Amino acid sequence: MELKNSVLVMVDISGYTNFIRQQNLSLLHAEDIITQLLEAVIDAAQYPLILNKLEGDAAFLYAPSDGDPTAVTQDVLRQTMAFFTAFRRRAMQLSQDTAKCDCSACTNIARLKLKAFLHYGEIVIKKVRQFEELAGENVILIHHLLKNTIPADEYIVLTQPFYDLVGEVPDFRRQTHQEKREGSGEITVEVFYPNTDALLPIRVEASAARWLGRKASQMIRMVRHFLGTTQHKHFNHIPNHRVRLREFLNGE
Repeated sequence: MELKNSVLVMVDISGYTNFIRQQNLSLLHAEDIITQLLEAVIDAAQYPLILNKLEGDAAFLYAPSDGDPTAVTQDVLRQTMAFFTAFRRRAMQLSQDTAKCDCSACTNIARLKLKAFLHYGEIVIKKVRQFEELAGENVILIHHLLKNTIPADEYIVLTQPFYDLVGEVPDFRRQTHQEKREGSGEITVEVFYPNTDALLPIRVEASAARWLGRKASQMIRMVRHFLGTTQHKHFNHIPNHRVRLREFLNGE
């Protein structure tokens, strides 16, 4: 067990709860999409960032700041900005790859966004059997920030200790925000919103013929579901059973 000053990074996918609320037809697709998006973010992480754990739709990373905390925080900020590009690029690829699937998960990939929370402070690093656990007040703080009142679904949050070390985020618009913290009053954070042209857009253009083709495919699939004869050539993990019209239309 040891104490270390570290940079803490939490990346979280916006819209996850509604995205996985579907049942039967799209739940497994939704989980696979979320997994691939998280993997894209994790793959973009490099030393000194270390993945500590996955927490549902979020990834918790940290970077010990031995020696020069300014250099470490600047490097982590650069990597965090790259996370957004990696996330949006993978989302765009998934939108294209799943264009033939009309389930509610595959047709709503573009609604998913990324949020990132960056903090700097002292933490406890301890071993519990083969697992490395992070503990301390600063770990609690960054998890608390996940549930906030920021009226947006894509941004980077810097706590004051982190912001003091790095300053502004290039190509992002800054806004100071007050967040209530139970038992500790208010905490001031700097929220950075991406400019519309700063990140790779998620947009898959579809021709009229392609749109009509998808609608025809959807009608055929609906009839097959009513009859219980659906054949899942590419998505054989979706249950093959009869569904009611309401369930089909709602993606349940």
